[in-house]
Amino acid sequence: MTRVLSGIQPTGEVHLGNYIGAIRQWVADQVEFDCFFVIVDLHAITVPQDPETLRDKTVDLAAILIAAGIDPERATLFVQSHVHEHSELAWVMECVASMGELRRMTQFKDKSAKQQEAGVSVGLFTYPVLQAADILIYQADRVPVGEDQRQHLELTRDLAQRFNSRYGETFVLPAPAIPKVGAKVMDLQDPTSKMSKSSESPQGTVRVTDDADSIRRKIRSAVTDSGREIVAGEDKPAITNLLTIMSVATGRPIPDLEKDYQGKGYGDFKTDVADAVIEFLRPLQERYRELSSDPAEVARLLEIGADKAQREASKTLDTVYERVGFLRREGEARISFVD
Repeated sequence: MTRVLSGIQPTGEVHLGNYIGAIRQWVADQVEFDCFFVIVDLHAITVPQDPETLRDKTVDLAAILIAAGIDPERATLFVQSHVHEHSELAWVMECVASMGELRRMTQFKDKSAKQQEAGVSVGLFTYPVLQAADILIYQADRVPVGEDQRQHLELTRDLAQRFNSRYGETFVLPAPAIPKVGAKVMDLQDPTSKMSKSSESPQGTVRVTDDADSIRRKIRSAVTDSGREIVAGEDKPAITNLLTIMSVATGRPIPDLEKDYQGKGYGDFKTDVADAVIEFLRPLQERYRELSSDPAEVARLLEIGADKAQREASKTLDTVYERVGFLRREGEARISFVD
């Protein structure tokens, strides 16, 4: 099977846009591909994090992903820091990468421009190399990427080719997997911006764990456009966003919804959108509550994923160490995994 790798940081709040735009696609992908889904906590600490909050968010994110339909028996779901091979391969690849190509990374330039250089962590600078290691350690064939990550995947391919040229064929060159065009969920208070995991717009973001009252309140207070027609269009971004959300939540095409709401007001429409979202999220939330009340079960499922991931990662790292020329310890006890 084609191997696919996707990662998500355990920071911020998982919201309706994440669920519709990415996580539901992951659930579908695990049926067709050999999927590795990694909670990238090592990436999270490129900026300061509260330790207890990071731990809690990691478990919480795992529970949300499983509740959304990620099957740990089918896909490989795990926490990045549970597989030490990621960090070890990252060091080797840092010795393959050049300062010049890392300085050209757009995300680093954008983020460091907002801070004085003295306050920017080295981890933020080398972030793309760790990301490359995440991909290469599993010999991933495909990596779903948006435009903001395309440059990082190109670097991954460059580093893999350079290593292969220097030490012999070792890594699969991952190909970008352009996500299927799906619904883009915008901020309820600013429909020109995507819904975000940050807390900059709490009233504009519907979290997948929000209770029914919170969902109703947020959708009821969503901004609207001039006029009273409930139709989608470039000149009506707010109503288009609400129609998009309702279309996904109900499984009905937008033109059908437009016909249903001819002559009706925004108030009734928002009420119906809120009810649809509440029902749409109900199965996820019910399963999430079960998992949240049993953190030992979440830990067990993550352990299964870490074992599966480490079996693959250790094979790649052994080959890399052999190719690079590292001397093995005499009588070294190698960890073995039995399928």
